[in-house]
Amino acid sequence: ALRLLNLVNQLLDFRKIDQQKVQLSLSYGDITECMAETCKSFKALSQKHNIEWKVCINTSKIEMDFDRNKVQRIISNLLSNAIKYNREGGTVTVDHQLSSPNVIRINVRDTGEGLSAEQITQLFQPFNRLGQENSVEEGTGIGLVVSKRLVELMGGRIGVESVPGVGSVFWVDLNMTTE
Repeated sequence: ALRLLNLVNQLLDFRKIDQQKVQLSLSYGDITECMAETCKSFKALSQKHNIEWKVCINTSKIEMDFDRNKVQRIISNLLSNAIKYNREGGTVTVDHQLSSPNVIRINVRDTGEGLSAEQITQLFQPFNRLGQENSVEEGTGIGLVVSKRLVELMGGRIGVESVPGVGSVFWVDLNMTTE
């Protein structure tokens, strides 16, 4: 029942975003604390999947205006995928850096199968699970689409770098200043 409810909520969120009916709720706060809190909620899932969990979020605050719920949603989607599509005994690493004086980059790295160049071109298409439709892992194929649109709504960028057989790093750039 919980899985069905989650699916319905994802589809409703996708529809709102698709119809551009999503509003930002910006507040000033520490984004590193938000990242650490979100990561903490995935530790048990990573252990269940026998995934080594490395959270490398430095303790110095990075305060900025951001929509806490949407940032948590984006990071949650990336973490969920990094765990689901990893290999047995793999690793998920979450870290961040300032990619320019006013941009924070959040990285979610995995040691999964990686993605081919062709798969990367199809990555942010709704309901495209890149051949994982018949896998044991559940999914709708809209988590990354929702994440991309939420990042763009906040004026940021999302992308991926991947090496087949080695793994992937999904990154999100968010502006630390509002214009």
